[in-house]
Amino acid sequence: MSLNVEQISKYSDKHPKPESITFTYGTAGFRTIGETLESTVFRCGMLAALRSQSKQGKVIGLMVTASHNREEDNGVKLVDPMGEMLQQSWESYCTTMANAATTEDVVNVLAHIVQEERIDLTIKPRVVYARDTRPSGPLLQAALEDGLAALDVDATNYGVVTTPQLHYFVRCLNTENTSAAYGEPTEAGYNAKYGQAFLRLVSGKQTPSTLYIDAANGVGAPQVLKLAEAINSPYFNIEVRNSDTQTLGKLNV
Repeated sequence: MSLNVEQISKYSDKHPKPESITFTYGTAGFRTIGETLESTVFRCGMLAALRSQSKQGKVIGLMVTASHNREEDNGVKLVDPMGEMLQQSWESYCTTMANAATTEDVVNVLAHIVQEERIDLTIKPRVVYARDTRPSGPLLQAALEDGLAALDVDATNYGVVTTPQLHYFVRCLNTENTSAAYGEPTEAGYNAKYGQAFLRLVSGKQTPSTLYIDAANGVGAPQVLKLAEAINSPYFNIEVRNSDTQTLGKLNV
């Protein structure tokens, strides 16, 4: 089985690389001005597919986020099967792919990775993805979904969640029905696992005073409230400040 060059080219032509910009994949993935990342995020979708196939169909994660960066920024990172950072040897593939000048170059990079990693293209790739609340998120998510479609990925969209939650989902999915099962791959499963761990940690301790959380008007605001609801204990008595995820210009200010 070989790469479907016609299908890849059809999608790649929709997301040309911006001229005069060089992208570099680092510890936090790619991060820069969100509107310049469309081609990069599209290509990361295809890279995640190949990474999954190189891992015999294990689930790979893709998170569209720039964490504490300014609102106009965005980014994307890949998550390996146990919820860990992408293997370092693949970071160079990401950088090379992001900087491919043309669709023909993109196809050539994909073919090179397949050859170098001895990837079996008959394996069905599986990818889960999510994003934060940044205004460029929907645009980049659409580009990501084109990348996944280009390689016929079995994909699941987890919506708007935090980066640690996506890492958790990836590990849970890859350990399901094994002796190392990590948990239920849902928001409720995440909140139950870590909520219960927190309560074990504080059991028998003095009840604390109110904890004030500055959520910086980001995705953490609604998620920490869900966590508090799941814990439902005076040991996690919180008040969330700066929780407006809808108004432009308020994120991380």
